[in-house]
Amino acid sequence: MNPLLKKLESISMKGERRIIGLMSGTSMDGLDIALCRFRGCGMKTQFELEEFTSVGYPEDVNRQLISFATSDCLDPQLLCVWHTWIAHLHAAYVREALKTWKVPPEEVDLVASHGQTIYHAPRHKHNMDGMPHATLQIGDGDHLAHQTGIITISDFRQRDTARGNEGAPLAAYGDYLLFSDPDTHRVLLNIGGISNFTWLPAGSDAFPPLSFDTGPGNTLIDAATRMHFTGLRFDKGGALAASGKVHNELLGLLMQHPYFQKPAPKTTGFEVFHLNWVENCLKQAGVVMEDDLPDAGREDRPESLETGNPEKGGSVGKKKPKPDTISAVDLLATLTRLTVDTVAVQIRNALPESGSAQVCVSGGGAYNDTLMDGLRDALDPVPVVSTDELGVPADAKEALFFAALANELVCGEDTRLHLGKISLPDR
Repeated sequence: MNPLLKKLESISMKGERRIIGLMSGTSMDGLDIALCRFRGCGMKTQFELEEFTSVGYPEDVNRQLISFATSDCLDPQLLCVWHTWIAHLHAAYVREALKTWKVPPEEVDLVASHGQTIYHAPRHKHNMDGMPHATLQIGDGDHLAHQTGIITISDFRQRDTARGNEGAPLAAYGDYLLFSDPDTHRVLLNIGGISNFTWLPAGSDAFPPLSFDTGPGNTLIDAATRMHFTGLRFDKGGALAASGKVHNELLGLLMQHPYFQKPAPKTTGFEVFHLNWVENCLKQAGVVMEDDLPDAGREDRPESLETGNPEKGGSVGKKKPKPDTISAVDLLATLTRLTVDTVAVQIRNALPESGSAQVCVSGGGAYNDTLMDGLRDALDPVPVVSTDELGVPADAKEALFFAALANELVCGEDTRLHLGKISLPDR
């Protein structure tokens, strides 16, 4: 037998496994790395998060990834090269993390790599007759295995689409394995670039559990922050949004996006919810960004008076109508409320009328105080807490989940939870 296959077999039979989970989400801003220890599998899975770090991408990497996701015309050579190069970058991050943690690579059994999603295209989005659900993540598993020397599991979403599913959200599998509770209804809400939640009724073993994307999470908030606040990549703690005021007319237009009316389950991504869409809604509402006004702040100067020839429609002494304007902080307040409202209404629809329930939040949104306060108000009296209260840091949950799925692939008996492809290193 191939010695590496024999090694994989021995890993599957071990009493416990050490697995690194890698996650880079729709925010495209960096890589989460979680070193986890697993015992058992299936509903008897026990886990320990040993170490966790998050490494930010350089600004040029973030820009290129966003360009892949939003461009109408891609350079196939560039995408091909980046598919490989991102794997090398992630491997370098893993090697550095292991060095920092003083963990030799040979003491790690598996790497579970989600990859970097570039495009997500379920049938309802691409609308191509006879074509299957599709999704694309870059960061080749073979290169990652070769660069780290560790057996790598990747392409989890491809296996899901091969079965006829949409490939997202996959958090449902991890939520089901790790957070089902016999006595408490739980909503596991992840607010990354896109928001999604899993509904886990108390004591239910229904599989797969209800899970779907509600719409934007941080993606619009982050993009607007980068555009209007030089040097900032996100609205830390929601402080900027908290200083603004929601523009209700714009919010109403944003809420009319067809995605919000689609029945669940459903999936979406950065390619749907982006700033071009927001800018189109601003134009539709007749709203102008204050920093886009020419000579902003000088509307009372004499030049602002109409002094044209009355025969040509001009009128002397009358000011031009002042356009409806929105400041950058008001835009952030409005986009933050959009996330709150679209998440809250869909969670409300899932919750039962009676029984103990809680909403457990993970992802970067869990650190946005303005967003979290909005959710607590919208969902009151249902408690809204961070997954930290379940023993999992909010920013580590998704990386942990993919480590759990790798554990399930190598030793679990439930084939419904078998996702991913196996790449072997050279040694």
